Amino acid sequence: MEKLTTAELVARKPSPEEFARLPRHPIFVVCDNIRSLMNVGLIFRLSDAALVRKLYLCGITGYPPVPGDTRPSWIAERAGRVIAKTAIHTVQYVPWEYRPDTVQVIRELKSSGTQIVVLEQTRRSVDYTCAQYRFPLCLVLGHERQGVDDEVLSLADVVVEIPMYGMGNSLNVAMAFGICVYEMIRCCLVEQPCAKLDVE
Repeated sequence: MEKLTTAELVARKPSPEEFARLPRHPIFVVCDNIRSLMNVGLIFRLSDAALVRKLYLCGITGYPPVPGDTRPSWIAERAGRVIAKTAIHTVQYVPWEYRPDTVQVIRELKSSGTQIVVLEQTRRSVDYTCAQYRFPLCLVLGHERQGVDDEVLSLADVVVEIPMYGMGNSLNVAMAFGICVYEMIRCCLVEQPCAKLDVE
């Protein structure tokens, strides 16, 4: 069993033009007040790997510099630098948008028929492998300590959690996202091959 080299892995990738035409999985991701810029970078990296349809960065969630950025220059520069460090050259390949109001984004997606799936530990959460996913769906990730905002939680169609078998209470938000999004992709590929889905 011989490992692939970096050059071989790079050679497998499509050109940027071909990549832009690939059908994306019908999964939106909403970050509701993610505090850590490093987590945001990891979420970008995972969103690229999972080929999600769009990433929404909301509330206090940091985001890369944008044209006409109204943040102080040092804040925008630091956000871009730290996010890029953990995103590892993937920011440019992920469709994303900053929105100040998470609830508004969720309501817009919900009104278009998107299933709202919140990743949170509640008294009524279901195991992420047992949930009935319906596509397109939106996976909502919350603040590292406070979790998903209560108003956002009230709009959920499904609330899922990852079982914790050890003494720790929870996983890092980016790690939890990676676990859940690949389960969602598996369900999507089983139920309706994503290559046949419409792309926005």
